[in-house]
Amino acid sequence: MERKRQKLFPITDVERRASTRYPVILEIQYTTLEGNGPVRVGTGRTIDLSSSGISFTSDTPLLTGQRIKASIDWPVMLNGNVRLQLIVSGVVARAEGTKIAMQIEGHDFRTCSIRHRSA
Repeated sequence: MERKRQKLFPITDVERRASTRYPVILEIQYTTLEGNGPVRVGTGRTIDLSSSGISFTSDTPLLTGQRIKASIDWPVMLNGNVRLQLIVSGVVARAEGTKIAMQIEGHDFRTCSIRHRSA
């Protein structure tokens, strides 16, 4: 009786991404871009991110191919006292309802002013 060889890693289980994804849940604000300027502003929460992409949930569905500029308040401060914001631009690579996969084409960290509360 001949035994069938089992595949150790079925093709559906193979990771195809070039960059490691890190599960990070942060607030995200985005603006869709088209032609001459912004079209729509929205918010959501990140699911995971890598150097080449971000998965997030959005407050409204987006379309595959839409250009996006997004900002994320970074959880680590510069020198322990300066807030940072990650700014990314790219395109919607996949969209399943309000679950979005964005391919990053450019990114930058910017500093944010700290608002002092009055007593």
